[in-house]
Amino acid sequence: MDELEELRAENEALRAELEELRAELEELHGDADIDSCHIAGLTAQIKALIAEGDACPDKAAHPLLVRETYTHARTGEEVVKTRAFPLYREAFDAEAERLGIANPEKVRG
Repeated sequence: MDELEELRAENEALRAELEELRAELEELHGDADIDSCHIAGLTAQIKALIAEGDACPDKAAHPLLVRETYTHARTGEEVVKTRAFPLYREAFDAEAERLGIANPEKVRG
């Protein structure tokens, strides 16, 4: 095999690898889109549950919906969130750890 044939073979191998990477990237975009849809659905559910709890006259029945002041992890600013906010932080940090994200408090609220 001469040098030109070797280059052509290498070029073909690179084209095949590029196509595989494009297909993988397309699949990852699809997965990210599904995750985004899932997040939108969960967000809608949470907002509806909070609104329903806020409308309930028996506030003691919904202790996780009571508003508390927390410190935003990145900005240091005070934010008012429901008492369920620590659950969010715990789950966020656990998922960040699973994904190998160091110092999740630097990327979450």
